[in-house]
Amino acid sequence: MGIFEKTVAGYNIKMETSYHTDKSKIINSSGTRYVDFRAGLRARYGIVWRDISLAYIVLLLALAGAMLMQQQYPWLWMVTVPAGAVIIGGAIAYLHLFMHEAAHFNIAADKTNNDRLANIFIGILTGLDVKFYRVMHAAHHRYLGTVQDTEKSYFDAITPMLIIDLVTGLKVLKVLLLRKKNMIRHEGQEIGGHLVRRSQMVFAASMLLHAIMAGCLALAGYWQAGAAWLLGVGVGYPLLSVLRQITEHRRLDADGSVDYNVTDHGEMHRMFGDSLLSRLLGPAGFNRHLIHHWDPQVSYTRFAEVEAFLMDTDMRDYLQASQTTYSRTFLSLLRR
Repeated sequence: MGIFEKTVAGYNIKMETSYHTDKSKIINSSGTRYVDFRAGLRARYGIVWRDISLAYIVLLLALAGAMLMQQQYPWLWMVTVPAGAVIIGGAIAYLHLFMHEAAHFNIAADKTNNDRLANIFIGILTGLDVKFYRVMHAAHHRYLGTVQDTEKSYFDAITPMLIIDLVTGLKVLKVLLLRKKNMIRHEGQEIGGHLVRRSQMVFAASMLLHAIMAGCLALAGYWQAGAAWLLGVGVGYPLLSVLRQITEHRRLDADGSVDYNVTDHGEMHRMFGDSLLSRLLGPAGFNRHLIHHWDPQVSYTRFAEVEAFLMDTDMRDYLQASQTTYSRTFLSLLRR
């Protein structure tokens, strides 16, 4: 491993106690306890919906751009279709991360409205039911790094076979099957089965919507936009989502020959900074993924304040050692 890899891996092991320190014992230089500071952190719903709206604006612009390109430069379909697919897939992957905010009731003050809005504006495009996701994601926090984790894409090394699985849709099928199995294992046949059926209904509705969208575009004569939409949903969205989770949780010293479904992988937490790329790949606070896992109930709209507070405590060295970027981590994992 390179120097950076040794530094990060070493800190992650040596300073693990900082991550698991009792939050009531964390105090800044002015004597304020974190739990008291945290009590005043309320979600800023205007910011949440501004960011969700951004994804929809990008989707509309991508479709408009693909339609315009077909009108003006129809022979450039080999550029228009893949470029549109990347943008559309990226926008849906971006939108998907706001399901986490909804899972913690952070997109609306009323819990019923929170779940209704989540399924209407996020679940219908991403194929996820918020109540199903809430239970599954809680288990991810509880079992992170162990064989029982319910969100285990980071178990896979970045290999040509993984990319093939993602491009062909095999990875999506595996994830869907594992979701059902994990939910029933953790929640039992009755509750788990009910949640699985809810999720399957939302997923089916989402697939129908995407098929109708692509079909309408094709019937209107804009087959390039329709193809870009289908490729974005079927390839771009899962590809970006899986690679993002790998960069967030896979250890740099993880062994590609080890099956982490039977051997614990171990926890890994990273901070990705505030660059434009980090904000686009890790919206909803995922660019500060360590904080997201350290205190998942806090809305991402307050993560910058949480980071500033923790930088004035004994956790400062741990946070600094966890700083990296998506591109740097991706390249380090790719080299391995």
